[in-house]
Amino acid sequence: MRVKAGFVVYSPEKESRNIIILDEGELAAVDTSESPRKTIFKMHPGDLVGVSALLEREPFRYTIEATQDSTITIVSEECMESELKTIPVWLLAVIKSLSAKTHKLKAALYRPRTQNTLKSLTEYLSHVNAKTEIPLAPLVKEFHWLTKIPDATIQEDLKALARRKLVSIKESDGKPTIRFANPILLQIFVDYQNAMEIGEEWQPFSLTTQQKWILVKLATLNESEAKEAPAWISFLTEQKVKVDVAEWINMLHYGWFKPEKDNTFVPNTDKITYYIAALRYETNIKGVL
Repeated sequence: MRVKAGFVVYSPEKESRNIIILDEGELAAVDTSESPRKTIFKMHPGDLVGVSALLEREPFRYTIEATQDSTITIVSEECMESELKTIPVWLLAVIKSLSAKTHKLKAALYRPRTQNTLKSLTEYLSHVNAKTEIPLAPLVKEFHWLTKIPDATIQEDLKALARRKLVSIKESDGKPTIRFANPILLQIFVDYQNAMEIGEEWQPFSLTTQQKWILVKLATLNESEAKEAPAWISFLTEQKVKVDVAEWINMLHYGWFKPEKDNTFVPNTDKITYYIAALRYETNIKGVL
């Protein structure tokens, strides 16, 4: 059939399922659910749509419009059923197999790429430089595009992070903005989630009372101060912090000291700060506020 520019070839509201083949001209798939309307893709001679709608009874989501005078061929449901009766059984089986594979591939396009959406969002935010308030809408849009996680799920996960005081969401000029009180907490929360998923005890929350006292003392040390292992043990003992060889090995395992030249060690301030922040915000991270 011939259609004029602007003619609606297919609308999602229609109950009929057809394959539309473009012979001449140009068609466009348009998402009318948004404002302004958004063109999803354009069709050129030889292109077709509606195979899944016809073979798998899966509705096509977009409106098909002619952007210029065009010639199209429409394969209706009755026509397809008539043709399928005349083809060999083996060919029908091939068609169904290809249709099933296509259906799985299309479903994968819209399926979220992660099961733990809260952890995924937190890890994404941990790489965003948000020392000041930034608009929330474009951030959510980009994360949705990367992960295929529904907007509603993202919003719920943002609320969960806000309840934990890991992010702060406010209104600025009538638009929501987001800010991170302490960006290191986001990475800490991701690491905690990773440990929980594999059923391991997370190291910062498994420290003994004595180890916590040691950690507080280490936070006051200069990171440029280098000593050999026995000298560090003696120094901490003089500071009324009980440390033996076994405890020293634990501190190396936790990364509180890092090796330097000539068999000396210096405090690893980044790791010490990480552990102290984890302990300080334990209730926030566990979500037991």
